[in-house]
Amino acid sequence: MSSRTEVQEAYAHCRQIARNHYENFPVGSVLIPGKLRPHFYAFYAFMRSADDFADLPHRSSDERLTLLAAYRQKLNSLSVGAYVKDPVFIALADTIDKFNLSVSPFERLLDAFEFDARGQWVFEAMQDQRWYTSRSAEPVGELVLALFGYQDRQRIGWSNEICSALQILNFVQDVKEDLAGGRCYFPREDCWRLGVEPENLSAKPDSLKKLMLYETKRAEEMLNLGAPLAESVKGRLKYELRAVILSARALIAKIVDIGGDTYNSRPTLTKREHVMTLFRSLITKVS
Repeated sequence: MSSRTEVQEAYAHCRQIARNHYENFPVGSVLIPGKLRPHFYAFYAFMRSADDFADLPHRSSDERLTLLAAYRQKLNSLSVGAYVKDPVFIALADTIDKFNLSVSPFERLLDAFEFDARGQWVFEAMQDQRWYTSRSAEPVGELVLALFGYQDRQRIGWSNEICSALQILNFVQDVKEDLAGGRCYFPREDCWRLGVEPENLSAKPDSLKKLMLYETKRAEEMLNLGAPLAESVKGRLKYELRAVILSARALIAKIVDIGGDTYNSRPTLTKREHVMTLFRSLITKVS
């Protein structure tokens, strides 16, 4: 059992990790209530640390997997109520206890990190890609919903569509960087269908653009399937989800505007666009 001081210090440690990164996780959103922020920091610190293990430079795949195995063992210890002397897990244990959370979402996140650590990025079909996003992205949405008191199957299903859509859009955004690192997160069947060789995606620029538009369209369809989630919840979460969906749609529009050429021009939203989306979320329903 951790002392009150130890728990507070653990949350402060997680907060520092989050403050140093942010990225796409909503730990920095002004729409997140202050009382929930420490728990968002705990989630983020767990994911950020594990992700770093999966992507450590100058480490072999076996070494990365060993580090992740140790993290999984710590998570297993939490699941049986054991004390883990690690600030990330001290904070995580407190959050899990307060919100009566399952460790399953965290286990699925580790599945994705282990997949990346193995360095074998091959998805034969769309279902294989979805296997990955169901572990790399969907648990995040499930955990966020749980902090706001929503754990029903319908809302989790909508959230899964949104989170997987966001992950696919991230693949489209980062195609150049991923290819440079030997990573390809697009189903091989999609590549062949659109005239792109999976092992050499950049060899045919026009076909690659078509592939990026195809994947973007799939993400848009998934986003639309999950959109009812925003109007099904109350309070600040409603506006946070609206902002997420509106931002994703704005990004999709940018990808379409450049004809899918994300290899040569990484589409992003400007700070002003993010602020405008935040304001729009307060008055605009999404469907």
